[in-house]
Amino acid sequence: WLKPRRLCKVRVGGLEDLAMASQARQRKGKVPNNPPEIDVDLPESSAVARIVAGQPTPRSTLGSPLTSHATYKRSGVGDLGAGPRRHISLSQVELVPWLCCMAPAIFLFATYFTVLSSVLCSAFLAEIVTAALTFITWLWISNLSLASFAGVFKMRQAGSVDWHSLLHQMPADARAGVKHIVLLPNYMESEKMMKETLDNLARSRLARSCVHVVLAMEAREGQPGRDKAERIMAEKKHLFADIFATYHPQGLPGEVAGKSSNTQWAFREALRRYGTSLSKRDLSRVFLTVADADTLLHPQYLSAMTYQGLLMDKEERSWTIWQPPVLLVRNIFSVPALTRTSSHAALIFELATLASQHIFPAFA
Repeated sequence: WLKPRRLCKVRVGGLEDLAMASQARQRKGKVPNNPPEIDVDLPESSAVARIVAGQPTPRSTLGSPLTSHATYKRSGVGDLGAGPRRHISLSQVELVPWLCCMAPAIFLFATYFTVLSSVLCSAFLAEIVTAALTFITWLWISNLSLASFAGVFKMRQAGSVDWHSLLHQMPADARAGVKHIVLLPNYMESEKMMKETLDNLARSRLARSCVHVVLAMEAREGQPGRDKAERIMAEKKHLFADIFATYHPQGLPGEVAGKSSNTQWAFREALRRYGTSLSKRDLSRVFLTVADADTLLHPQYLSAMTYQGLLMDKEERSWTIWQPPVLLVRNIFSVPALTRTSSHAALIFELATLASQHIFPAFA
């Protein structure tokens, strides 16, 4: 039901190594002189203050290490929660992060090349490759089937636990300073459906004490969208610690209209709104949740995530992503049959991911 997926951590040297790496990149012409504090390790409070003020933050890169025009062009804050600079980010213009990003494409096209080459060169070799791929497919399907059964068992087992009671059994100082920020990006969504989503979110016993909801609206909805957000907030504001709306502007340079750009805008607006309080607290105790406008979270989800997070040390908590299974069943009987079939397939896949993170996680 709750499956923490941890980001990979790659250790690098101290500030001297970072400075030497930066100088080497400049000598090779890979970056412009004096990129915006790319090798500076800002304290959390300073980073939040810069975001609130609309200033650039570290770890802002764009490009490939194999091209000479790779430059620092974006002022992103996606790595802010990652903690100190000693961790390597996939946004860096370095060989290892680039290879990590390119690995899926490398394996995919390598497979295509192997199949095509075997067909053109040798019938026997083509049979061997086909047999190997058939075995891998059989292994994947078998593992997926067995893992989905295990996932159902684990989900029911976790769903029967009173996580909120476990959370309140912890010492008061151990659970102090917890804050949940829930982003709900949406565009042209039904007002009735969004109210139902908020009513369901309010079923969490943490809702009134520490859940802050951000309605990530699109400005291109116009005045009707603003009126919709105002009506929703007026009706549901008593259910949460705070609720407010953001309006993602249309046509920002370098952006593509969609959920990701809307979520990024809402995230920045949330940091501006809560920047003063965030700069004074332990950011590892601030849990950020991004959900669709039609997402129905389990009433115990936030309590379970909080409890599991507080059992971790600060370092691990800062680098942990909780990804629950996404069960596409809210409107399953009102969609076309083909869509319903794909929903069942997604359901099996999502349940299988709960089985094990250690035995064939890529297959599950």
